[in-house]
Amino acid sequence: MPDGYVAFVLFVIVMTGTPGAGNLSMMAIGQSRGFRAALPFLAGTTVGAVSLNLLVGFGLGGLLLASPQAAWGLRAAGMAYILYLAWKIVTMRVGPAGSADRLTFVHGALLHPTNPKSWAMSVVGFSQLAGAGWPFSVRVAVFVLTFLFFQVSAHSLWGLAGASLTRAFSSSRASRAVTGVLAASMVGATACALFL
Repeated sequence: MPDGYVAFVLFVIVMTGTPGAGNLSMMAIGQSRGFRAALPFLAGTTVGAVSLNLLVGFGLGGLLLASPQAAWGLRAAGMAYILYLAWKIVTMRVGPAGSADRLTFVHGALLHPTNPKSWAMSVVGFSQLAGAGWPFSVRVAVFVLTFLFFQVSAHSLWGLAGASLTRAFSSSRASRAVTGVLAASMVGATACALFL
């Protein structure tokens, strides 16, 4: 096992498995619409995360984070998008998967590229593979595929956990309260990551 890969995998597991905008969104969708309704959003987050990780792997992440103006702009845009998603989640009614107010593939695809926490996570993660001794193309492929596996796994588990909450809370009032807590947690976690 190359130097740094085990530490990188542990980092990825912690970063993708803990509460964040993607996981909490998946849980909220699963809780209000069921896991199947969360699949388009999951596909979008997957495309967005892979795109972001490829950009970081090819050096754009370091350039972006090196510019204070660009980093501040990304923070502001990211927080605005998280607030928008939180509003969508709070106003999403419990209902069938095809309802008009659902979170879509596009919502998911924009999540990671607009989230400064995702950029920072990717930059730090990629730097952990610097000492792996692999050719550059192999390092980028391992980086992207490892993140892909754990991100899809974590988002899916959070979505399934949300769907199981539907069975635990039979009243729509309790369901709305859970959704509100998830949306507030998403905003709070993002604000802490960005400004503390």
